[in-house]
Amino acid sequence: MSNKTHEIRPNQSIELLKELHILTRDGKMNQDSRRKLKQVYHLFQFIEPLMADVQHSKGHVTLVDHGAGKSYLGFILYDLFCKEQPGDGTSHIYGIETREELVAKSTELAARLGFKGMS
Repeated sequence: MSNKTHEIRPNQSIELLKELHILTRDGKMNQDSRRKLKQVYHLFQFIEPLMADVQHSKGHVTLVDHGAGKSYLGFILYDLFCKEQPGDGTSHIYGIETREELVAKSTELAARLGFKGMS
């Protein structure tokens, strides 16, 4: 259970990764968390160029995550892409989820982290 910080992107919020339980409070990562983060980063590699194109042509990005669950993908996309874009608050990620307890937790986390463009 070593913490290989080179697996975490340089501009990635450590606080977010702890809130998503990808990192423990002391910054360690277990095998399951490492796999989940690798999966999300892999998806980000494919989605990021498309988001950049939309950002460039439209000035903002609107993304919908259907079946968001705990919103790992949405939060990490917002953290790595949207929060760094000009026009703070113009890009938005919508998470679609039917389980009320997950919606409540994600809404509260987005507010606590100042992710204004997540709902």
